[in-house]
Order: sequence, then C-alpha cells, then structure tokens
Amino acid sequence: MKRRIFMLVSLVAVALALVACGGRAAVSEEAVAPQAPPMVGDAYYAESAVSGEAAPVADAALPTDTGSGVKNAMQERLIIRTADMTIVVPDTEAALAQIAQMAESGGGWVVSSNIYQSSETSKTGYITIRVPSEGFQSVIDAIGGLATEVTSLNTSGQDVTEEYVDLTSQLANLQATAERVRGFLDESRTVEEALAVNQELSRLEGEIELTKGRMQYLSESSAFSSITVNVTPDELAQPIQVAGWQPTGVARQAVEALVSALQALANVAIWFVIFALPVLIIILIPILLLIWLIRRLRRRERAQETPVTPPTE
Repeated sequence: MKRRIFMLVSLVAVALALVACGGRAAVSEEAVAPQAPPMVGDAYYAESAVSGEAAPVADAALPTDTGSGVKNAMQERLIIRTADMTIVVPDTEAALAQIAQMAESGGGWVVSSNIYQSSETSKTGYITIRVPSEGFQSVIDAIGGLATEVTSLNTSGQDVTEEYVDLTSQLANLQATAERVRGFLDESRTVEEALAVNQELSRLEGEIELTKGRMQYLSESSAFSSITVNVTPDELAQPIQVAGWQPTGVARQAVEALVSALQALANVAIWFVIFALPVLIIILIPILLLIWLIRRLRRRERAQETPVTPPTE
C-alpha cells in the first residue's frame, strides 16, 4: 500500500517538474531567439508536403534546451494564404475548366466547383482550388489573364509560426513525459499501479496525437494556399440587343401569346360542349314545347272563327 502511494506521488511530482521545465524552456527560448528573417515572396512555408519536416531558414541554431533535449532551429515563417476574387469572362464553363487545369498542373487540386444557369443566355459559377504556396501569386495572375475584367480581389495571410513553435515545444515535453511514465510502468508491481500508470500514459499519448494533428494541419495549410474564384459572364459576349430590343425574344413572346389564345379558345369550347350546351337544351325544350302549343291553339281558334259561306247557284 505504501509503495503504491509512493508511486502515485512520484508520478505527480514528475509531471509537475516537466511542466515547470517546459515553461522555463519557452521563456529562455523567447529570450535568446533572434528575430525571424523578413518574408520574401510566397516561398515561406516550413513543412515539406513529402517529408513533413520543418525546413530551417539558416544553418545557425538556437541553444539546445537541456530540459527536453530537442534542438530548436530557426523556424521559417508559416503563412496561411487565402484569396477570394470575382472575374468577368466570355465563357463561364470554359473559364472554370481552365482554372481547374491550372490547379492540377501546378500540383494542386479542386476543392469544390459549381455552375448554374443565371439567365436564359448566361451561366455563372464558382470554384475553390488549393495550390502550392510558392505559386500562389502566379496562379492569381494567370486567372486574371483569363478574365475580361477582375471586379474584386481580396487576399489575406495568417501567420501561424508562433503557434507552430509552441506546439513543437509542447510535443517534445509530452513525448519526454510519456517516456518517463513508461519507465514507471515497468516498475509497477500490482494491477492497480499498472492501471494507474496506463491511464496516465493513454492521456499523454492522446495529447501527443492531437498536437501532431494540429501541427500537420498548420503545415499543410501553409504549404497549400486556397483560392476561391467567382465567375460571371461578360454581358458584351451575350446576343446583341439594339435599344433593349431582341428579335428572338419578341418572337418567343408572340408564340407564347398565340398558344395562350388558342388554349383560351379551346377551354371555352370545352366548357360550352360539356357544361353550357346541356343546360341550354334543358332550358330550351320546355320553352319550345310551350311555343308550339300556343301556336297550335291559335290556329284552332282562327279556324273556328272563320265563317262558312254557302255555295251560290
């Protein structure tokens, strides 16, 4: 029992000591770190998409942190670049296809794309692509070359270098702590001690994976920039209209009016045959019979009133 308590107390003490060492190491690193070099062009991203290892700017390195045993090199700037632009083109579908081809030929890919019918004669759409950061500006210039007009262009950059450096130090501390806790696992003699050490080790490994995932996200986001392009059709490329008059539109309207008139006439004929005609027949039959009877009675009366003249000798 005493040994178990001693083991748990030792674990807590080691964890606190490592956290304190990590804090002192971060302060020491900030005190001695030289100023980062200025950013030039679009070539600053620290991680290679193939190796995933940070690339140093220069050969000079910072002093080694004796607490973690990790050698900190000068970190290149990690810039997450994004752009949002709106262009006017003669052919929306052709422009979207060319932009997608630019991304794929430059080592990037299409994130999303959509095209829809905005009017009877034109289509609009948008596309979002990811391209290597070193070709960010050149791709924007090439897209602008496809357009008859660039109506808007917004670019932004988020510097995540400080966060990446902090995560690097945090990862080193977590890995060192996990390694020491594994040593306690070998020394545990009871099941309770082994379970306690395993629980702490699982927590540390989970934090290590989360930290690695965040570092990978920052690395990939800075290595590949995002460009969203909204494409609208060029009104000058649409069918010619003179003073707002378009013959094809007038002809279409005339045909639609003719069809509507014929439909109205057909509806009237159907209503007359099915509804009005039977009603008229039902109403007219008694009236016609009454007229016939009246005329017959009048003929009889006239025949009776006419005097009969005797024949002359």
